[in-house]
This record gives sequence, structure tokens and C-alpha cells, in this order.
Amino acid sequence: MKNKEVSMLNMFRYVFSSVLKSRVLLIVNVLALILITAFQFVMPQFTQYIIDKVIPRSDYHLLFQTIILLLAAAIILGLLNYFSTYYMGVMSQNAITRLRNSLYDHIINQDTYFFESRKTGDLMVRLTSDINNLQSLISPNMLSMIGNMFTFVGVLVFIVFVNWQMALAVSLTFPLMFVIYRVFRNRIRTSFMNARAAQSKMSNQMQNTLTRIELIKGYTAEKTEQKRFSDYANENRDYTINATWNQAVFSPLIDFVNYLGTAIILALGAYFVIKKDLTIGQLVAYLSYVALLQSPIQSFTRLLNQLQQSLVSYGRITDILKVKPQITTDSAAVAFPQFSSQIAFEHVNFTYPAKSSNAKNLVAISDVSFDISYGQTVALVGHSGAGKSTVVKLLDRLYDADSGVISFDGIPINDIDLTSLRQNIAIVSQDVDLVDGTIKDNITYGSANATDAEIQHVAELADITDFVTPLPDGFDTQVDERGMRLSGGQKQRIAIARALLKDAPIIILDEATSALDNESEKAIQHAMDNLIEDRTSLVIAHRLSTVHNANTILAMDHGAIIERGTHDELIAKNGYYRQLYDAQFE
Repeated sequence: MKNKEVSMLNMFRYVFSSVLKSRVLLIVNVLALILITAFQFVMPQFTQYIIDKVIPRSDYHLLFQTIILLLAAAIILGLLNYFSTYYMGVMSQNAITRLRNSLYDHIINQDTYFFESRKTGDLMVRLTSDINNLQSLISPNMLSMIGNMFTFVGVLVFIVFVNWQMALAVSLTFPLMFVIYRVFRNRIRTSFMNARAAQSKMSNQMQNTLTRIELIKGYTAEKTEQKRFSDYANENRDYTINATWNQAVFSPLIDFVNYLGTAIILALGAYFVIKKDLTIGQLVAYLSYVALLQSPIQSFTRLLNQLQQSLVSYGRITDILKVKPQITTDSAAVAFPQFSSQIAFEHVNFTYPAKSSNAKNLVAISDVSFDISYGQTVALVGHSGAGKSTVVKLLDRLYDADSGVISFDGIPINDIDLTSLRQNIAIVSQDVDLVDGTIKDNITYGSANATDAEIQHVAELADITDFVTPLPDGFDTQVDERGMRLSGGQKQRIAIARALLKDAPIIILDEATSALDNESEKAIQHAMDNLIEDRTSLVIAHRLSTVHNANTILAMDHGAIIERGTHDELIAKNGYYRQLYDAQFE
């Protein structure tokens, strides 16, 4: 179904809402365009004057004066075009930067489900290429259309005054132009829409290739990935060629109509000159004015390609802008409490929304109730898919529970300011996210004001000084965003140092050691002990050897807690936990 919100009018409103924030530049540009229009209108008068007045008189002095005035007007026109082009460029860059920043802010504040249901490459295309396409709407060529509109109206009035019969005749070509435009507009727009979708597929494929290159190499899947990318590239090529074909047919048709208008003026003009109703100078000037009259239409048809691409991009951007985050802070929300009592889950249920209309909703946890007392450690264990990580997401309010209550010191989680909540929870997960920068940048991520002494202190607690100190650049050593220069244990200890620097009262370890070998796990156990010391912690563990000392162990299966107790109590019960434990140590 066609989105009624995606129209030329709405697109221009969206873009120029940003332009209007630079009102001074806009006013300067509009004034420049008006002056340019005025000088363009004056230029043919010099030609007419020379032909009708100067040549018949054979007055060389008057000819010299007229030429000097013509050159002076040309210089002024050139300066006006220079200033207009430059300041339009400045205004354009400012407006597009504001739109791009606004779209980025909108995206980054979306819910977790938004990012799980969207392809990264597609979002990147919308932030870059689609925004760039909108820039054409405030380019010097596009904004010159404002001046062309003044020209069109002024010239049309003038040629009607000079000879209304010729003005009427040339005006008959305008409806023909409009019909041609209407026919080709939708064809070109559809082709560019399909080409843009194919470009998103290419971007997604490239992003997937770069992030899983080791998997591709390990399974010698290069040819498979090459074919997939080639298919998307060919699809993009075919749609672009189709749009180009339509444009290639469209432009000559418009040019022919313009030549038709010129032919009409030449025929009628010659007739009126022969009848002495029009001078030769007036005919030459009239032809120049008709060219000025056709210029806005020619400019618009040349910009049709850009307009249709921009409209497609605007539709893709509005598709993002109309998405509103569901996880928000209520206006009456309070700050996170001075945590001193407990975290409580009371009959909490949650089902993941389906990612498509054909998929079914996935029940993640059902009637989960437990509490974590201040300063205590609670461990969640169970098979993959049991619901452990869902508990973490609900605790950090990446999702809202369908029913039940999650509270901190008796305050429901939805009544707590979202930023304040997350500032008081530190998570160390199995997959460590590193930023492209130095080791210091990664430790201080989210704590930019940390001192060197604080960084050194948490580094010692996280046991990372032993591998950082020998490095030539120490904490200023560069690592890429995937941490390929670091071992798994080193990345985990950097994540622990980051959490220590955050100094949150609540710590979540989400299978933080499951990807490490036994030796690496033992090496960072001391760092993890330092992290959870004197803090309230929730530990999700695949390896049951890491949860022996937890105050309470919760065994989960199919989204429900089926056993709870200490390690010794659960072993003695000889139930589900005992089966998990024995299976790991057989």
C-alpha cells in the first residue's frame, strides 16, 4: 500500500524545516536569486537595443557604451552566481548535517527489538546514501528553481505584453510537457525504489562478510558469498539501467517540446516581422525570453531524476522516523534508589514479539519469581534457551515484561528513570564489545571523566596490567572494534575493568566465561571475584563450576524456575541441577 505521507510536499516540508534554522543564509540566498533573475531578464534587452537602435544609427560610441554596460551586468551576474552557489552550499551542508544528526539520534534511542528486527547494512544506507539524496533538494541547482519561478512569471507577463499571440502559441507546449512528466514520473520513481532496496541488500551482504570473515574462510564459502553479492549487485544494476532508460527517453522528449516551442516562435515571429508588427531586435529578444521561460521547465525535468531518488529516500527515512520507542521514561519517574534491600521478580512473564507476520511469538519466561538480596549473589543455570538471558534483558529494561513486577527496593522498574536505572547496572557478557580505539578508550567507555589513577586501580583489580604494561604504548595501544589483537581472556578482563570503573551497585555476569578455555577462565576468576565483591550480582553460567559459591542457584528450564537452593542443596536433591552438573563433569 502506498504511503500517503510520502509526497513531494511532505518531503520538502521535512527538508526545509532544517533549512529554516539558517534563516539569515536563506534570506541572503533568496535575495541573490531575485537579483540574478532581474539581471537575467535585463540581458536580452541589450541585444534588442543594439539591433534596433545602435546598428541603424551606426553609432560606434553608443555601441561601445552598450557593450561596457553588458559586460558590467555580466560581471555582476557572475558575482551573484558565485555568492549564491557558495552560500547555498553552506546552507545545504548545515541543513543536511542537522537532518543526519537528528536521524542518528532517533535511531540510537530506539528499543532493542528495533535493532534486532532491522538489518545493520540497511540502516547504514538510510543514514548515509538516503540522507545524501535529500541534499539535492537544497543544492544550488534545486534552489535556483526559486529564481526560475520568478523568471517564469515575470517573463510570461512580459511576452504577453509584447505579443500575446506568440505567448499563447508557445504556452500550448506546456501541457504536453506536463503529460510527459506524469507518464515518466512513476516509472522512474519505481525503478529507483527497487534500486535503493537492492543497494541495501548489497550493504547488508558487505557488512555480514566483514563481520564473519573467519567463518567464511574456515568453511571455504568465498564463492557462495561472492555469488550472493553478485546477485544483489546485478539486481541493483538492472533497476538502475531501467531508470536510466526511462530518463534517456524522457529527456529527449522534453527537449523536442522545447524545440517545438522555439519553432513556433520563429514561424510566428517571422510572420509578424514581415508584417512590420515586430522588429528583428524584438524577435531576437523574444527568443531569448522564451528560452528563459522554458528554462524552469527544463531545469525541473533535468532534476526529475534527483527528485524521484530523493522521494524514494525520503520514504525510507520516514519509515524509520515513524517508529517510536516503546521503552521510555515516564514523566513521573524517579531516580534509582540508594540500593540497600533487594531486587525482586514477581510472577514475571515475557514473550518475544514475532519478527514477521508468518512467525509465531516465542514464550521466553513464564511466571518467574525470585529475589536477590543486597550484597548477595544469585546464579541462573540451565540449557540454552531456558530464559536466562531474557531475565538479564528485562532487568536492564531492554524489554518490558508482559505481566508481573520487577522492582528495586520495592520501586517498580517502570517507575525508575531509564538512564538512572542503567547507570546503576553493569553487565559483562560472553561477547565483549570493544570500540575502535585504545585499551584506555575501552576501559573508560561510559566513564570519560575517569582519572589515570582510577584507571590504574581498576586495571589492577581486573588483572590486566600484566599484559598491558609490556606493550610499547601501554594503555594507549590501539585495538580494533572486534578486538582481534587481543585474546578472549584479555578482552574479558578489559570488560571487567570497564564495569569496575562504572562502579555500579548491581553486577550481571552473562555467561562471561563460557567462551574461554579452562586456563583462561582460571586466570580471570580473580578479576571477577573483585568485580562482584561488596556488590549485588546476578551470574548466568553455562559452566556450573563457576557458581559453587553463589548464595542461591536458580535452575531454569523452558522459561520457568524449576529448582532453587545452594549448590550443596541442589546436588543433594538429585534433580535437574544434578543432571546438568554430572553431564558437565562426566
